[in-house]
Amino acid sequence: MPATMLLAHAALLAGLAAPYPFAVGETLSYDASLGMIPIGTATMTVNPMTRERGREAFVFAATGQGRPLGFRVGAELTSYVGVPGFNSLRFHRRWFQGGSVDEAQFQMVPDSSRYREEGIPQDWASPPNPLDELAFLYYLRTAPLKVGMTYQIPRYFKPGYNPVQVRVVGRDVREVPGGRTAPVLQLEIRSRSLLVSVAMTDDARRLPVELVLPLPFGQVTLALTRVG
Repeated sequence: MPATMLLAHAALLAGLAAPYPFAVGETLSYDASLGMIPIGTATMTVNPMTRERGREAFVFAATGQGRPLGFRVGAELTSYVGVPGFNSLRFHRRWFQGGSVDEAQFQMVPDSSRYREEGIPQDWASPPNPLDELAFLYYLRTAPLKVGMTYQIPRYFKPGYNPVQVRVVGRDVREVPGGRTAPVLQLEIRSRSLLVSVAMTDDARRLPVELVLPLPFGQVTLALTRVG
């Protein structure tokens, strides 16, 4: 069963030192478009490892900015993911639109299955192996996904959005940066009423070559332009 396969994969990640298709220094650059209209750029980066609450951790960062419909928008996400185990430990999210800013910082405690938001004197239940939205994408790069399968993944750190459904709808061949072609998996990721589409290379790198994101002003497509 798909759920059993992914549980076994989680155990594998917990036991291996470096089963990851990405490494410190990887930077992925994207062009952003709203329909056929170019509106901005985005990057995803694997920053130097750090220690978070005594644990070795990946630091993933994503930034994007643009001017759809003439007004400035952008996002900054930073995710601290403990290894081994690949669990989110801390997550910082910042959105800005025009002159308004929406910012939140979360701390996850996998050992006690709780999370808290900075500035709020309360904590909430969380899965024992939590992932934030940026960490979830990097997790999928490690997962054993097969065409035609649908996976129910109950790992988002806010339980009300679980399970996240990942459906592998197809596989084709696309041109990727560097002037080469590669096999690509087509994924549909659903949580509640949200749908995100991801095209990811089906090779050792598992590069996300295209993401389609539902944003307040429309569906934005991120197309990979450079791998650094």
